[in-house]
Amino acid sequence: MSKRSLIAKGLVTLSLFTQHFAWAQSHKVERPPQFVLFAFDGSYNNDVWQYSRDYSQMRKDRGVDTRFTFFINPVYLLSPENKTTYNPPGMRLTRDSKNNVVATRNRGSAIGWGDDREDISQRIDQMNDAYREGHEIGSHAVGHFDAGYKECEMSSVTRKCVRDSGGNIKWKWDLRWSEADWKSEFQQFYYIVDNVFSLNKIRPKEQPGLLFRNHMNGFRAPVLGVSDGLWPNLPKFGIRYDTSKLNMPNYWPEKNEYGTWNFPLAEVPEPGGSRRWISMDYNYCVRDSARVLKEEPQTMQMMTTDRHGQTVKANKARDCLNTVSTAQKAKVKANMLEIYRSYFNTNYYGNRAPVHIGHHFSKWMGGAYYETFFEFANEVCSKPEVKCVTYSELMNFLESKKASDIAAFKKGEFAKLPRPKSTTSPRHLDLAIQMTPDQDLMKISLTGRDAKLKGLKQFVTVGDTTQEINGTVDLRDVRQWSEAGQDALVRISIENRANKEIATATYKVKAIGTDIESVDAENIETRWEQGHLPEAHADEMDFTKGH
Repeated sequence: MSKRSLIAKGLVTLSLFTQHFAWAQSHKVERPPQFVLFAFDGSYNNDVWQYSRDYSQMRKDRGVDTRFTFFINPVYLLSPENKTTYNPPGMRLTRDSKNNVVATRNRGSAIGWGDDREDISQRIDQMNDAYREGHEIGSHAVGHFDAGYKECEMSSVTRKCVRDSGGNIKWKWDLRWSEADWKSEFQQFYYIVDNVFSLNKIRPKEQPGLLFRNHMNGFRAPVLGVSDGLWPNLPKFGIRYDTSKLNMPNYWPEKNEYGTWNFPLAEVPEPGGSRRWISMDYNYCVRDSARVLKEEPQTMQMMTTDRHGQTVKANKARDCLNTVSTAQKAKVKANMLEIYRSYFNTNYYGNRAPVHIGHHFSKWMGGAYYETFFEFANEVCSKPEVKCVTYSELMNFLESKKASDIAAFKKGEFAKLPRPKSTTSPRHLDLAIQMTPDQDLMKISLTGRDAKLKGLKQFVTVGDTTQEINGTVDLRDVRQWSEAGQDALVRISIENRANKEIATATYKVKAIGTDIESVDAENIETRWEQGHLPEAHADEMDFTKGH
């Protein structure tokens, strides 16, 4: 063999060795399953309990394992006559006789109670049957109060957050729950669970009564409202994982300083748009409702028949619509499915981080989210290497792995599946809305590398009025569209050339048309992207039957 041939052979050998070494370095662990966690918050509607159980059994009969985690509120295990059993901790904001905002003790329940003994008995049976069938029961606290809320002190002149000499915001109201508040809530949670039969004067059909009582490993805070006092309490009450936080879609779970697993919902980038959507139905509902009312303001005049046969308005509040037109329902479903599919495919063909879907027992948007929940489960749970199981099963998987394995999962150091072109989504846009108050004008500008996309249109919506704009909103128009002395929400939306909303921002004009009128330059939609929505269960929203 010639010297040149020997050199060539050596180079080939070295190349193969280098390739094998590179492969070994990039494939440190076996590819993990794609966990998909489907969870419900609430627990009121017994028909939703039944439907979800029937769905799971139907899928099991077809060879597909699909199980859910239910985070329950024990106020639904109390009938109205014994509701004084629960004494809520914490404070809330109310108004006094002079319409001034004041802080008062929490009272009652933010989401209502069970109907009667028969209703509660049926709910207990549903919970026991769900647990027996392989689903999981966790805690959603007792009365669904927001434990992480604080309101910024407002100056009577600027109406902006007051800051101290160091530039730090000063708070007038700090309603976040203390460690003692959380301890009280957990103690009352387990007191109700442990005494549900004697409290309601009903007898258990089986012993020990609640089959899941000693197997409650998880927690999700109402409206995702947490405070520092929560974390030391969780391990004291046997809670091993928490699902109250948010993180990026490709996040692999870690434990916090108290040894509690963090299983967050995801902030999913919008395909073809600039927003992020939390993988929970209520947050979709707030954003979708604003768009629906922009396109079909007559939605607030829709009528329906209540359970007593009376004709009533179908929608009690603009924040989260119960009923919409057939066309709008289809758009809402298509949007959620597109975003959920993008979330799943990115992880399935990527680093396999768990996919978290959190919904409620409520059928908002005419049942659009409720239907999408199960349709999405149909799509993904039968795919190879997918596990649609409970949170405890995900936790057990993680605890069976070494820290180095989880670190490798996080980096995607395993052989990935090739991603089909059919699963490619439009890219997330780099686009943001900026608003600057200037006397009687609100000046609107777009920033980001996609701000110059051709065909973009700007719209302003105030109440039932929508107009196309070109860089400014005239406050004189806003005053005509609003009630004097009230706060007005000014919503800016950006549509692409296909007339699809791709960016939105909402600003509050306070005390419109008065001497103290002011424009708050903070986009209030930023809270929608944090999952923290204290208004989710405001009194006027009638969430008491359905959550």
